[in-house]
Amino acid sequence: MNVLKGHRLHVMLGASQVRRRLKGLGFGVRKVESAGRGEAVIIHTATGQHLRELQAVFRDVMKPDEPELTAETTVD
Repeated sequence: MNVLKGHRLHVMLGASQVRRRLKGLGFGVRKVESAGRGEAVIIHTATGQHLRELQAVFRDVMKPDEPELTAETTVD
């Protein structure tokens, strides 16, 4: 199976709703995939201003960043 090159943007919105929001915009979007019920992943190549505009379209439904495991974080 081919893996599309690009960055992934996770949103809390169904794939069909994401496609509707993106209709006619572009912004380097390669593919929209479903990531479960009510979630989608946008595979894109947007950088700079286009990336900021793409994020602005989905600002209200963007998945919050998960905290990364760092040296300061302790795991029990």
